[in-house]
Amino acid sequence: MTVFLIILLILLLLYILFIVVPAIFIYRFAFGRKPCSTPLTERDLEGTRYAPFSEQLVPAEHFVQEQPSETVSIEARDGVTLYGRYFNQNSPHTMIFVHGYAGAYISNFCAQAQRFYQHGWNLLFIIQRGHGDSGGKRIGLGTTEQYDLLRWANFAAECKGVEDIVFYGSSMGSTALAYASDQFIQPKVRALVLDCAYTSPYRQLGRDSHAKYLPLALLLPVIRLIAMKDLHEDIKTPVGESLKNTRIPVLFLHGEADRTVPVSDCKENYEACGSEKKMILVPDADHILAYVTGGEEVMQQTEDFITLHLSKGRSL
Repeated sequence: MTVFLIILLILLLLYILFIVVPAIFIYRFAFGRKPCSTPLTERDLEGTRYAPFSEQLVPAEHFVQEQPSETVSIEARDGVTLYGRYFNQNSPHTMIFVHGYAGAYISNFCAQAQRFYQHGWNLLFIIQRGHGDSGGKRIGLGTTEQYDLLRWANFAAECKGVEDIVFYGSSMGSTALAYASDQFIQPKVRALVLDCAYTSPYRQLGRDSHAKYLPLALLLPVIRLIAMKDLHEDIKTPVGESLKNTRIPVLFLHGEADRTVPVSDCKENYEACGSEKKMILVPDADHILAYVTGGEEVMQQTEDFITLHLSKGRSL
C-alpha cells in the first residue's frame, strides 16, 4: 500500500469520525420526536420573553382551554396518524393553527385563539407530526409537514357548514405553510398568516448552531444528505420557490427584535410571494410575539386582511 493510499484512508477515517458520525447524531436529535412544550399556564414565565405579556397570555390560554372541544385525527399520506383539538362553534369560518418546533399548540396562539373564538370562529389546533400524541418518527422542520396541512385543509372543509378556512402558523409551522402554499387545491382555503417563518431549514439550522457556538459549517452538507435520504426532501430548498407560485393571499407577520428568525427572512419571503400579500413588521417584538406586542393595531390589521379574503358577503 502506497503512502498516498494510507494518507487517503486516514483522512477518510477522520472524516467519518469527526464529520459523518456527529452529523448523524445531530440529525437524529434535531429531527427526532419532541414533546410539546409545557403550556404557559403551567410555567414560571419570569425572565422569559413571555413575561411582559403574562397578564394577557395566561388568562387567554385558560379561556381557550375551558371551551368545549374534541380530539380529532387524520391519516397523513404516509399512513401516520395525526391529532388535533377542534373547537366547533358551528361557524362558517375555521382558523387552523400550526405550531412551531416543540411548541405548545395552544400556547403558541392563545391570544389569537381567544380573539377569534370570541368572534365566533371554529378553531382547529393541529399537533404536528413528531410531536405529542401525533405519530411520526421524524420532524421535517416544515418540509414533510407541508403535506399534512393539505389533509388538514380537507378535514376542515368537510366539517358541516364550513365555507372559509384560514391557516395561521408560527415559526416552523409558518415555514410548513409556506412550503404548502402553492399546493392547496381546497377552494375553501382563503388566506395564510405566516408568523416568523424562516427561509429554509438549512439556513435556520446554521443560524441556530452559530447561536449555540456549534461548529456545524462542515456538518450541515452531510445533515442535508441524511435528510434527503431519510425524509426524501431537500432542507436547503427555500420556501420562496413555493411562495412565488401561490395564489392564496398571504399575511407576513414578524417581530423586528426576533432573535431566533431574523426579520430579513420575512422580507425575503415577502418579496418572493406571488399572490396578494401584506407584511406587518412589529418593532421590539421577539420570536412569535409580534401579534401581542403589536397590540390592538396589529390585531385589527390581521383581522382586516382576513376579512378582505373571506367568501363573498361574509365577515368576522
